[in-house]
Amino acid sequence: MILEELRGLRVLMLTASYHPRAGGVEKHVRCVARELRAMGLEIWVATPRWEEGWDEEELVDGVMVRRLSTNMRAGRRELEPLLDWAQVVHTHDAYPFLKYYLPYAVRRPRLPVFVTWHGYECYPIPLEAKILRRLVGLRTKGCICAGAFIAKWYKIRCGRITYGGVDAPEQRPLLGEGACFIGRLERDTGILEYIEALALLRNRYGIELPVEVCGSGSLRELAERRAAERGLRATFHGQVADPMPYFMRARFACVSGYLAMLEAMAGGAIVLALYDNPLKEDYLRMSPMAVHAVIAGSPEELAERTAALAHAPEEMRRRAAAAYEFAREQTWRKVAELYAGLYAQWFARRRHSWLLRS
Repeated sequence: MILEELRGLRVLMLTASYHPRAGGVEKHVRCVARELRAMGLEIWVATPRWEEGWDEEELVDGVMVRRLSTNMRAGRRELEPLLDWAQVVHTHDAYPFLKYYLPYAVRRPRLPVFVTWHGYECYPIPLEAKILRRLVGLRTKGCICAGAFIAKWYKIRCGRITYGGVDAPEQRPLLGEGACFIGRLERDTGILEYIEALALLRNRYGIELPVEVCGSGSLRELAERRAAERGLRATFHGQVADPMPYFMRARFACVSGYLAMLEAMAGGAIVLALYDNPLKEDYLRMSPMAVHAVIAGSPEELAERTAALAHAPEEMRRRAAAAYEFAREQTWRKVAELYAGLYAQWFARRRHSWLLRS
């Protein structure tokens, strides 16, 4: 019923970053836009044109993308024709709303705006970030939160919560060998701590896991040197287009972002997730993926818990199988239905309000 009501609805997605950039938010918006289009909605994505070589307009997965000037005034002028077209605006986080849409919030009060909150800025969260999220929230008709931790740490009411989706293989891959790390090689992803944990597994518990590292960043040289010093058999591949083959041949996946965790579980690997502050701990433990992952607050704890699991092969297979079954149910279609339900609920309330006044 919802799909029939929304068929042909014109939705403009605003996002601070999009294809060809890669990342969690970029993938989320791209996959949701793809699925909403398949459900019969009309979708445009508006995003900054960060590189001069990028096309101003491009078709990506059947969805039109408009790349706006990074100059605020010029970008706002370029956005206006899309606002004339749109029946709904959906902003991903506060930045694109504040930079491009803010003046139109006053000029076009009847155009409904929704928001998806993704992740967090850093720890501790800057007061400014909390204030900006609340200000944008006051200008929107409803929100989706990427994680239950957002309600606790930002004091935002989250009516709909998502952890993202995954295009899972039809058959569960068998447990592989070794480990992999997928992500940016930066402090906040824990690459150096994962290397320490894998070194402890080797040197303290006699469990040697060759590791494939996929990602780029400022810590690559240091990470390579640290892995060599610790005696790890580590292969650094740089950034890869598709992480799934690496997950499918790994026994353990060193990842702690929601989308990467889902992809690792869908690829048949057991997730090893580290946190280094209370916010990150809530990010991990308040998610439904926590029961399927090995979560720890230090390399020593992670190595100890992983070693115990490695000596229980039946438990490893059971955990990997349960994680795969959970992940394969987290489809992008399911995520897109959260968006469609949000729009349908608002339009239903609007119709009800109109009937009461008439």
